[in-house]
Amino acid sequence: MFDKAYLDQLINDQVEENPELEYKASAGLQKDDKKVMEMTKDVSALANSNGGIIIYGIGEDQMNRHLPGKIDPLDRKLVSKEWIEQVLNAKIRPRIHGLKIHVAVIDGDAVVYILEVPKGDTAHQAEDKRYYRRHNFMVEPLFDHEIRDIMGRQKDADVMLDFEITRLANYRQGSDGKQELNDKEPYFYLLDVYAVNSGRIYAKYVNVVLTLPKRCIKGNAYDLNNQGTEDIQINNTVRDLVEPDSGRYYQGHIAKPTQYGPARYEPILPGVRKKLKSILINEYSRDPENEFSWTLFADNAVPKTGTLEFSEIKR
Repeated sequence: MFDKAYLDQLINDQVEENPELEYKASAGLQKDDKKVMEMTKDVSALANSNGGIIIYGIGEDQMNRHLPGKIDPLDRKLVSKEWIEQVLNAKIRPRIHGLKIHVAVIDGDAVVYILEVPKGDTAHQAEDKRYYRRHNFMVEPLFDHEIRDIMGRQKDADVMLDFEITRLANYRQGSDGKQELNDKEPYFYLLDVYAVNSGRIYAKYVNVVLTLPKRCIKGNAYDLNNQGTEDIQINNTVRDLVEPDSGRYYQGHIAKPTQYGPARYEPILPGVRKKLKSILINEYSRDPENEFSWTLFADNAVPKTGTLEFSEIKR
């Protein structure tokens, strides 16, 4: 929540400026050409880097650079949120989609503006028709190869992994031939693996390597020899049903079994969350110390890696 309490917390904790956080005194946001130019440079530089927060209304501490000083609010009757939006949309090219301006009311018309700048999916140009980046607390011009790299962001799909765990009852056949709950291991779980494409480009090839503790995979719980880890390969391939089984049996076998076509990659479209695989796991996955790692490959994008505890996953 971007409000006065948020600002007070930054000041009390003496949160230092960093590549994704910048403090600006109220004098930095005025309706003159020089200040407007500086604002477009600062905002576009943040979008060309990793995105972040610019706060207009907190100056740097006079004795300690990069640390927040006191709140120095603006008069919203003189500089409005609407004016800031109009300037940034008109002066920065292309427009930064997803940029948000939050207003923290200090007292009456005295406000602080908090600009939440997303990481751009292409290079953004300031009013002076130059490209900038934020580096080591400074705004610096971009070299040609850096501009090309940033413009290339939209050429690759932005895919991430998501996980869910579902509990399932574990039944077995009793002595009377009826299904009964397994008293030794009454429940097991499904670890569902999803690929989420939050970018604007579809992902054609997605490959995942999950490294799971062997003891957490169903069937290994009571086998003391199953120590260490096991790699599980996952991708976004599917096989189309060509012809279902005939339903007729000959000498104990289906006369004409189900036939599938060759495996093919099914693209993951922008904004789509697609289940890739469900993996059977057991009660050991509930132990807090058990975790697994993953590596994600998507088309020509840089591989992503991560580590996650089973206890952190939504159940």
